[in-house]
Amino acid sequence: MESLTQEIFGDIVLASPVTSYGLIVALASSTVLNLVVAKLYTFTHGGYSYSKSFLQTIVLVGITVTLIMVIIGSDIARAFALVGAMSIVRFRTPVKDARDLVFVFAAIAVGMACGTQFHVFAGIFVIFLAALLLGFHYGGFGELAHKGYVLKVRINGSDKDRLAELWAEMCTRFSVVSISRSNGDAIEDVIYEVELKKGVAYKELLERMTAAVQPFSVNVLVGEGNVNV
Repeated sequence: MESLTQEIFGDIVLASPVTSYGLIVALASSTVLNLVVAKLYTFTHGGYSYSKSFLQTIVLVGITVTLIMVIIGSDIARAFALVGAMSIVRFRTPVKDARDLVFVFAAIAVGMACGTQFHVFAGIFVIFLAALLLGFHYGGFGELAHKGYVLKVRINGSDKDRLAELWAEMCTRFSVVSISRSNGDAIEDVIYEVELKKGVAYKELLERMTAAVQPFSVNVLVGEGNVNV
């Protein structure tokens, strides 16, 4: 048995125990790098589902993982004990955006690197992640070429043809989703699905529509695809 253990673990070099100074350095580097990750999340976040607690969670998860890695070190028994302890915990917090989950994993990766004294590797990873995220943000990676909207407008029934001419002029595609009438046939609530042409702003569309048909009301049901709630 001893010979088998020696064959399996004989080449493993145990890491030297981390001193209090090393722990402080690991926690400090993890905090700084995860603050950068959290700031990247804030800067590149799109939509309305922003959460301050999630931003703080990114940093706290990172430093917690750092301490765990420092405690484990190269002790296999501690690693298995940690797995057993963590298996009791059940995480049921829903994640609305898969992108948020990526930032949590990034914080864990930085925490693991700092906890195992790979500070340079952690720094390189954060720099690479920042370059990639800023490239996505400023380059518009994944954004649709056309801006799509679903509009609910209340107009006179006789103005539908004039409004259709406006859609044909300013939109690459439009379609009628539903029509409901009130006050006989005079007033209609019409829901349109439209895609604006390149260079056409939503504000310009509203101004032209107001001048053309003078709608009683306009409601935007669905906006751009990068808005999350």
